[in-house]
Amino acid sequence: MSDLQKILKSKVFIFIITLYSIFYIFSYLILPFSTADTTFYALIGRSLLQEHMLPYQYVFDHKPVGVYALYGVWDALTAPLPVGKFTVLALLSLAAFAAMARSIWHTRWLWVFAALVVLGAPFELLAGNTETLLITTELAVLWLTRKSTLATTQHTARTLWLLAAGVTFGLTVNINYLEGICLFLPVCFLLPTNTRPFFNVALFALGTCGGLAVLFSPYLAEGHHALADYFTQQHQFLHAYSAKLSKRIKAVLLLAAYLAVFSPILIKWFGQKSILKTAPAPDTTLLTLWFVSSVPAALLSGHPFSHYSGLWFAPVSIMLVLLSQQKLSFSGWALAPLATVVLLSSVDETHKNLKDYINFKQIDYTRLSDLVRQQKVLNIRTPHTHFYMAHLHSFDRYLFCDHIDIVYGKNAGQHYLQDLSQRPAFVMLPYEGCTTGKVEQPVCASIQQHYQQAYSARIGKPGRKKPNRFSFELYKIKN
Repeated sequence: MSDLQKILKSKVFIFIITLYSIFYIFSYLILPFSTADTTFYALIGRSLLQEHMLPYQYVFDHKPVGVYALYGVWDALTAPLPVGKFTVLALLSLAAFAAMARSIWHTRWLWVFAALVVLGAPFELLAGNTETLLITTELAVLWLTRKSTLATTQHTARTLWLLAAGVTFGLTVNINYLEGICLFLPVCFLLPTNTRPFFNVALFALGTCGGLAVLFSPYLAEGHHALADYFTQQHQFLHAYSAKLSKRIKAVLLLAAYLAVFSPILIKWFGQKSILKTAPAPDTTLLTLWFVSSVPAALLSGHPFSHYSGLWFAPVSIMLVLLSQQKLSFSGWALAPLATVVLLSSVDETHKNLKDYINFKQIDYTRLSDLVRQQKVLNIRTPHTHFYMAHLHSFDRYLFCDHIDIVYGKNAGQHYLQDLSQRPAFVMLPYEGCTTGKVEQPVCASIQQHYQQAYSARIGKPGRKKPNRFSFELYKIKN
């Protein structure tokens, strides 16, 4: 055993890691949110539940309808909780993931949960973004489908398990379309395992259609091409949002770098005799196929975001625990890059969370809410999180800070002028946005002529030249 391995197995080292992990989790729990994406889903979810406005009748985002329903329900259930709600959601999701992994692969629950929390730091799993929920809902589909294969002598039970798996697939693929890619190979592997493969596929497809019918029934009930408009808006935006070649290259390089860091685990896994045999254990094959399907899914968007890699990291975390339970040893130096990346990522995330905690304290969201009340606010390139925190209502369908630039390109300024011509009650700008060039001069001229400043928040250390990204100015229309 190397000196590095002895250190890794020492009680002192385990105590330090446990103590830091608690502090790391705590840094998330003290925040109202740690990634802006979650607040956008909850914001649309609020309009869905409280005002019965279907996506995207209020504001637009390119994610499918299921994600807004889920985050909207969670936001409503945890309304009294001022901080940590999305991290609690993430922890519950990871706990359920570990429980299902234990059921299928007979892993130790705590080991899988700890691997996800600690080693998942580079992929921001505790932020509560959709990827954290996706890996659990993916495993739920696999768990239900696998249950049907075990009920070989109970026709009714097998039918119900398959229908439930299909319904779950139909619902959860509408949290993020990437789930369909991640599950393609493992589901195709599980469905034909019984003596009636076509029956299995038909039942799974029937369940999927049932799940989709339930999810989209409000659109069908509304009529007037509501469902067609829903998909048309998605298609048009995704066409404009598609990444350029330079970003796609960065995404490939980022994925390759992460896979290289985790390669000691993958080399051990694919080097097992059970993998190389002609007929490895079905559950081993299932885990391998899940990983293989998830790698291209992480690249599909073309954007170099680390959290996408959480999709393939999920099966890798189970692989690591299984290898550890088999007492297969790893070279200490081979794991050094992984340990370094995880440590640097967790320290960086903790530092960022603590900074955000201090910054959020500088915004008086109660005052902001009292100023605006129920009147609509036109957002011009400021974080939408202010709308979530202060319960503001957006004037324009494109609320996310860069969506108008993505959709309208060079004509974004003209679109803002069209909005201003309709005289929204309030306008929100980046702090000193007109002097720094973040807002077009014709737009600034119109605001200066018709609006007066009602509130501003410059976030950051005193004397710092550049204000924090959450800094903003609020303008009220002149009487």
